[in-house]
Amino acid sequence: MPTLEVWFDYASPFAYLGVSQAEAMARRTGAELRWRPILLGGLFRDLGQVDVPLFAMGPDKQAYVLKDLERWAWWWGVPFRYSPHFPLRTVLPLRVTLAHPRPGDFIRRVFRAAWAEEQDISQPEVLLACGATPELLERAAEQKESLRQNNEAAKAAGIFGVPTFVVDGQHHFWGQDRISLVEATLTGMQPPG
Repeated sequence: MPTLEVWFDYASPFAYLGVSQAEAMARRTGAELRWRPILLGGLFRDLGQVDVPLFAMGPDKQAYVLKDLERWAWWWGVPFRYSPHFPLRTVLPLRVTLAHPRPGDFIRRVFRAAWAEEQDISQPEVLLACGATPELLERAAEQKESLRQNNEAAKAAGIFGVPTFVVDGQHHFWGQDRISLVEATLTGMQPPG
């Protein structure tokens, strides 16, 4: 059985789009899906990259990126509205994700709240509406070290952005626009590198 690791942070609209396709792709290919939440801003700082790359772009490139997000959402039939809360504060939802015993549905709902419903996912009441429990919110504080370890593992694996898909621990694909390559690799393609 192939494995599919999905490295993500709720802060990224591109991760929202990529994650929207991950479970169906895993089902089609028989892959074991492994969620790998990371704090993207922390990873960017560790790598010496600006915290919010969109803000470092010129106005024409910013406009293109926003249009590109809309196009991909349209292509996949995924609802999308650019978050008025951007840049998103995601430490709490990421920690709740790590505390969750079966996070798949929670991940989908939090992404949808952030990138289709314009909700502030840093708020506990929003996370409760997404399927967190009061107990998971309490246990979130215990996940600080787990989140830090995920960030360290991402850096060690050469991951520099989200979404990143890793097939069988060796083939890395960065970006929601690489889904077709990810699926082909899950079904036996052996890409170079």
